[in-house]
Amino acid sequence: MADLRGADIEIIERRKGPIDGADVVLPNTVRINGTSVAIPADSRIKVGDISDGELVTVTITVFARSVSIRAEDA
Repeated sequence: MADLRGADIEIIERRKGPIDGADVVLPNTVRINGTSVAIPADSRIKVGDISDGELVTVTITVFARSVSIRAEDA
């Protein structure tokens, strides 16, 4: 069995150029492990508290291309 590890989550605002006074990031791209994923326009991205020595949780609603729920031998 492969070692379990956390996912690499990128929440990005893709801009065409610098915006004066842009202190707020309005994400329009989400990547999970380097792959862009489609999310509903009205969905919210929730990021848990970020602090030293603590794991960070992220809750994102995505459109699934396929879903597989099954048992397999360990």
